[in-house]
This record gives sequence, C-alpha cells and structure tokens, in this order.
Amino acid sequence: MSGGAERGLGGIIAGRYRLQERLGSGGGGHVWLAEDEDLQVRVAVKEIAVPYESDGPGDDPVHRGRREALKAAQLREHPNVITVYDVVEADDRPWIVMEYLPGTRDLRAVVEDRGPLPSEEVAGIGAATLDALSAGHRLGIIHRDVKPSNVLLAPDPSGAADRRVLLTDYGISLWPRETRVTRSGMVVGTPGYLAPERLSGGEATEATDLFSIGATLYFAVEGASPFERDTLDASLMAALTAEPAVPQRASDPLSRVIMGLLAKDPAERMGVERARELLAEAGGTGRTGGTGTPRTPLPALPGTAGERADSTAGSGADSTAGSGADSAAATGSGSASGGTARRVPGRRTSVLLTLVAVLTAAGGFALGATTYSAERTGAKAPKAGTKVGASPSPTVTRNAYPYSLQAGLRDELTPGQCVDADWKEGEFKGLPKVKLVDCYDDDPEGQVITTVTADGARAARDECTRRTAKLRATMADPVLYVLTPGTGQSEPPPSACLLFLKHATAGGPLGDFRKFGNKLSVTQLSPGDCIDSAKDEDGTYTTTLVNCDGPHSEQMVGWVWASGDGSRDSVDTNDLCDEKYGVNWARGRGHEMWGWYSSNEEWDAGYRWVLCSVAREDGKKLPGGTLKSAY
Repeated sequence: MSGGAERGLGGIIAGRYRLQERLGSGGGGHVWLAEDEDLQVRVAVKEIAVPYESDGPGDDPVHRGRREALKAAQLREHPNVITVYDVVEADDRPWIVMEYLPGTRDLRAVVEDRGPLPSEEVAGIGAATLDALSAGHRLGIIHRDVKPSNVLLAPDPSGAADRRVLLTDYGISLWPRETRVTRSGMVVGTPGYLAPERLSGGEATEATDLFSIGATLYFAVEGASPFERDTLDASLMAALTAEPAVPQRASDPLSRVIMGLLAKDPAERMGVERARELLAEAGGTGRTGGTGTPRTPLPALPGTAGERADSTAGSGADSTAGSGADSAAATGSGSASGGTARRVPGRRTSVLLTLVAVLTAAGGFALGATTYSAERTGAKAPKAGTKVGASPSPTVTRNAYPYSLQAGLRDELTPGQCVDADWKEGEFKGLPKVKLVDCYDDDPEGQVITTVTADGARAARDECTRRTAKLRATMADPVLYVLTPGTGQSEPPPSACLLFLKHATAGGPLGDFRKFGNKLSVTQLSPGDCIDSAKDEDGTYTTTLVNCDGPHSEQMVGWVWASGDGSRDSVDTNDLCDEKYGVNWARGRGHEMWGWYSSNEEWDAGYRWVLCSVAREDGKKLPGGTLKSAY
C-alpha cells in the first residue's frame, strides 16, 4: 500500500491514518498518535528515517525498510513485542502502524523517574526482553538497537503501571541515525549500548543484540550505561577497550548475567539459555515480564523532601543505598595465586587488606525517602558551592542550628570536613544527628565532599549527584546523603553533599582530599591509586599513598565482591582477585594479584568488597608509570 502524506497534525498517511499528536522522536524517526479512519480506532504510526547512503549497488533503502518491518510483523502475536498492524509507504519512506498503549513509558523514563530499579524487577524486564529477542532470532531477525528507550513498560490489564514489558522498533532499527556505524567509521549519537564489534564496523548478529540487552539491564539496575562517559570519543573508547564496572546494586545472579552479556569477545558472550536461567534465578518470570518482590524497596522520588516547616530537606532514605550482600562480581577462570592476607593500620581497628582488579561503579545516594545511582567515571576534585537557585533575601536570618536542631550542627559544613552520623531511625533513614570528627585521628564515618546552594531539595540532590558522581564511581558501596538547611532562613547555609559507605566507615579523607604520604585504610583507596606497603611486626601491613610517576609497591586495579556469607577466613581474597583480573594484569607479565579487604568486623557486617592490586612477583617495586590492562 502507498499514498501521499501531508506532514504535520491532521495529515493523512496512506489515505487512512490521520495524524493527531506527535508522541516522540528519535534517531529512527517520529512516532505519531493517529486515528485509523477505516476502523475508527487509535494507533501509533512510526515514520521511519531512511538513511541517505545505501549499503551497495542496487540497494533500495525504502525497500529494505519495508522488508524489515514486514519481518517484525511476524512477531505480532508475541506478548512482549509491540504489535505491528500495517506497513505502508508515503513520502518515499516506510511507515509502521502499531498498537497504541496509553500509559506506556520507556525504560529510560522509568529509571529517570523512579531511580535504579530493584534486581528482581530488572530480572523480569530482562527475561521478557530476552524472550522477545529470542523469538526474533529464531526467525532470522536481528533487532540491532536494543536500548532503554526501546524497552517499553505498559500498564497490565488491571491498570498497574510498568508491569507489561514490550520491545519496540523490532527489526526496523537497521539504519537509525542514532546508532549507525557508517562506512566512514563515524558513529552518530549515543553508542553506549552497541557491541564493540559493531563499533569496529562488524555485522549485526544475535550476539550483538545480547550485548545490547546486557547494557540495557545494567542501566536499569545502576542508573547509567556501563560505558557512559563525558564525551562521545570517551564513550566509544570505553565500549571498545574498558572492562565494565561490576554492577554493585545487582543481585548475584543478575550481576553474573549482565557481566556475561557484556563480554567484549562475542565468542565468550553468555548465551540465551544460560542468561534465561540466571534471570529466572534473579526473579524474572519469563514471557510476561512479571517481577518478584524487590529485595530493597525503592520508593518514588519525593518532589520536595524535607521542605516542611518541621524538618530539614535532607532526610535519609527509607532503604539503604548500594547493594552490599546483593552484589557479586563475575569471575573469570584460571589458576589462583596464593598470598598472605594483609592489613592497613592507621587510625582504624583491624583494617585488613588483600588486592584485586575491577573498576566498580559506585551507586547509591540517599535523599528524602529514595535511593539512587549515577554515572560511573573517574575521580574528580571536589568543588566549592555554586549558585543553582534563587538569591537570598536582603533581610538576613539564620537559625542557631542551620540544618535544624535535630541535626545538631551550629555551623555550616564545608568541603573536606569529616563527620559521624547517628541514625535514630536506622542506617541512612531519616535525619541523623551529625558530629564533626577529625579526619586523621578518628575513624570518620563520612566526609563532606562539596556544598551547593540550590533552590529546594530536588535541585540540591541533582547538583550533589552530579558533583560526586566521579568520586563515587571509584568507591565500593558509597551512599550520598544530602543534608539541606532548615526552613525559615533568609540566608540558609549551602546544602552539604556527604559521602558514607554501607556497612563500613570511610576511615579518613576521600578522593582529592587525600595527600601523597598519607597512610590510608582500604576504604579510602580507589582503582588507579598507587601505594607503598610495608609489613609490620604483627604481620599486617601499612599502606601509604604515593605518586604513580615514581616507583611503587602496588597499583590498585579494581573492586570485586566476595559472594556468599562465609567468614573472611573462608575466602582467599588473593585467589578472588587472580580469578577476576589475573589474566589481564598479572599472568605472563611477572606480576601477581593481591586482594585487600577492610576489617573482619566490617566483613561480617556486610562490607565484603575486596580491592585488587597488582605487584611484582619478585617483591621489587613497580617502575614509575601506570600499568595498563593487557586486554
């Protein structure tokens, strides 16, 4: 069927579908709400953006688009695929007529609204999406553009929101401008969900779809793409060369399936059946996309948390941030190397260490009654507060307790100060009583990373999230808590962006507040740090932060989660690191892996993170310069 089309509202496509409202636009074209004048029902009509270049002589882009759309129509009975009703041609391009589902949101919008989703819900979304992909693969259809905005969540028959999982743009995403790798090698748009072989100009295959679903599930549980960076070039290089950070908010089986699907070598990428098994174990129920009970409640984002007259804006979360025992690292294969568990002394009790490699994404932050995650990139220096909202009133008033009497502070907080917090309602719940402590002589629970002047709790939260994202990306199980000023002040203090750890204390200065020569605890260290380590008389070790440009004992390469619930003594942290990172950092290079952990007490409390480092096998120092992964 073909016919002319008058562009814009009221235009008629193929003499039948009258355009009523533009629902959205993307690299693949525009989507319209339309009236089927023959059947007098509402439908969604997608105008496919046809590429300007063809793939070869005799290749007709319009014919290809129609052919792919007809393939997608073969999946019209699948419960997790948007039903295609018709394929028409107008304005020399194909138009896809699909079912219209009011109340539908894409996965990206849901995560932006609700924050990172619980593991069980993500597993259900993954199981449904994987089932839809598998159905297409059996018909020889490659999706080519799986990403959060192409996974739709619709109300179920009872009207419950976000319960029905639907994959859209199936089979018609061969040439969207957003993800196409052109013959010149340029990638246009956001490549955060493309497999590395596609970015290198390779063909779309079933394996590339599986990689994309892995990146999509990562986004759903963490709130950011595993390869999201500040620039397009950096994102491309990350997708091509960087190992993704282990999703620390994901449950053990969900983490394993995500990391398995994100393998850079398509031959090593996890297959459909194994992924389906792990998703079922994580809580996914298969074709309908139903979900189990979330392990960690994630209430909806409060619009004005704590802006009531009886409290401050910065109250904690109803659920603790980060995943702690629900997280696990995907481990590789290979022989393990031995080693002695090691300990970082200093001003902490029993701070033991052992060394491992993986760049862990840092996730949670608490504000009001919500838990969130943000992007994962490198460490960044804290900045002073920047004006975000309205100017203060000329009549200056400030309370004796600027963050409220309950918070207990008489002076405004400043970046770099260390604090302890007494959570009366439970860890990271409600408004804590905050006490300033010495960053070096005490064992501080957290630190003020920066302050922001913002118009309301939401603006403060957004700015704190942005300012601390890169530092949190280098930490294991961080919690961002935003302490906002009390009401009734014409010149309130800035909101304070505080960083804590779940199940552990910060132990001292974090990020760029540290100095070379500082003796640090494992919780203060990050991937990329270089240290000198010295064995003490009691068999433990002292670690000192040093400049990587000079000789050093070890280089930190990444975090890994020790799954299970066994005691610290039951886990060989060196083996854990060797299994995860040995092949890339140590084997055949004259190096060995060490696994640093915190204290036995914090291990038992749930801080089962191990920071892996690489050192020379002969015990000598590494030369100046930063080591690179072999792959």
